[in-house]
Amino acid sequence: MTTPPAIALAVLAFGAMILVHEFGHFILARRVGVRVHAFAIGFGPTILAWRRGETTYSWNALPLGGYVRMEGEDAEGDGSVASFRSKSVPARMAIIAGGPAMNFLLAIIILAVSAATGGVPGGASTRIGTLEPGWPAAAAGLQPGDEIVAIDGVPMTSGERVIQTIHRSAGREIVLEVRRGGEVLTARVTPRLDAARGVGRIGFSPEPIMTRLDPLRSLWWGVERTGQIVGLIVGIIGMLIREGRFLENLGGPLAAGSMLTQAATLGVQTYLQLTAFLSVMIGLFNLFPIPALDGARLAFLALEGIRRRPIDPRREGWVHMVGFALLILLLVFLTVQDVRRLIGAGG
Repeated sequence: MTTPPAIALAVLAFGAMILVHEFGHFILARRVGVRVHAFAIGFGPTILAWRRGETTYSWNALPLGGYVRMEGEDAEGDGSVASFRSKSVPARMAIIAGGPAMNFLLAIIILAVSAATGGVPGGASTRIGTLEPGWPAAAAGLQPGDEIVAIDGVPMTSGERVIQTIHRSAGREIVLEVRRGGEVLTARVTPRLDAARGVGRIGFSPEPIMTRLDPLRSLWWGVERTGQIVGLIVGIIGMLIREGRFLENLGGPLAAGSMLTQAATLGVQTYLQLTAFLSVMIGLFNLFPIPALDGARLAFLALEGIRRRPIDPRREGWVHMVGFALLILLLVFLTVQDVRRLIGAGG
């Protein structure tokens, strides 16, 4: 059941992902001397705004994104040295890439914190983590948290030994001695042959042994894990596109918010892991060469670098404007799809 704190944590995660993305554009623009007129979180009517120096900062009503408005970004500008278009192609590409890069950096930091505080999986324990419905373990009454202490009278000293013993016992009844609370129970199960893997299984996943890492190893683990998430997302997207199921499986802001809210109720580590995953998704999605996204802007800059002459800013502006309109339509479609899913789940 969702709670107000869980909902607040979901909003906080979304806000952090948007904030760091726009901050990436902002800080690199300032770094190379581009004047920034506006730094906004959200779209639509302004809720809160203030001005500091040459930049107006605002929090808007629809927190579904944000923007940084730079001088001369979508027009030729006044030719001043503070104009976006007065900077070199590499400098402008760095500004545009700064947003997605900050999303990846946020994921690395979150995962490093998770590794340092909650640990990383370092092997299998003898405790049952999750059960698969319809498999022998669930049918025998085993429960998450049960500890398998012996099989056929042989003590189980590690999770790996439990798994190996079950894998070798396909089709043969085995006797599990299970510690639950302060008592030891006995359960008889017959591992079912998993034809794809050629091993016996009773349908459970062991609880992992979590090992906390020192700060340096945590940071490196965050880098490695972020790279793995990128590969996982790209692989899933490719598979869904090949199977023609991309749009029907695509989630919108309500789906992501619902997932974050549920993750917050399951514990800090689950919440951190999902937040990192979604931050990587946002960074990666923005790198797609879709008009109005950072990826398309980078593509235009790359083309300018190859041609060695500027792209007509008016034509590029029209492309991005049409792309933005299409993205809004996609957002509406995904929101409607999210609502239907949530209604269906509730029914």
